[in-house]
Amino acid sequence: MPNIMIHEEVGYYISKKININSYNYYLGILAPDSPNLEGFAPKVERWTAHARRKDYNEWRNSLKDLYNNYKDKIDNDFLIGYYIHILTDIVFDDYFYLDIREKILQDGYKLEESHQVMLDDYNKYYFNEIEDIKEILNSSNESFNINNINKELLIKWKNKSINNLSKNNTSKYITNEVINNLNEKVYKELTNLIS
Repeated sequence: MPNIMIHEEVGYYISKKININSYNYYLGILAPDSPNLEGFAPKVERWTAHARRKDYNEWRNSLKDLYNNYKDKIDNDFLIGYYIHILTDIVFDDYFYLDIREKILQDGYKLEESHQVMLDDYNKYYFNEIEDIKEILNSSNESFNINNINKELLIKWKNKSINNLSKNNTSKYITNEVINNLNEKVYKELTNLIS
């Protein structure tokens, strides 16, 4: 699953396509990872926040159910951002994770260390427009309750995550090609929901 920087870049790309560029939208993109505020949360907390299922198609269906459950109960921009975060995780895991892991293995890393190498590489990724998103996210402290995430947790997560982002791009495995393909695949799947 991608890190906050990658999620926000996918969100930024899609924001131009769907004409949403609000605080609530970018907060929604952050929200599913907020159970990790104090470190990597237990599986049940992470999976609940992400409407996670083991099978990717079941996960997609669970995400659609989540959207339908909340669409009349919560701000639409926030919900779309939340949806995009989880959809990005699904698409990344389904289409990109194994290819990137293979490149890491080809570089001589062992299978058991490849996931950590990938996580470390995520943290070296940067895109310039994150500064605009940070400004938007710093403009309010409005928050929402969704799934197992409460308003207070989400604000703490927002403040922690947007202040700990890389300042330059030294990523080896998250390339422009990967990001462009991820953007397009997420947007294509999103249009099934919003069309």
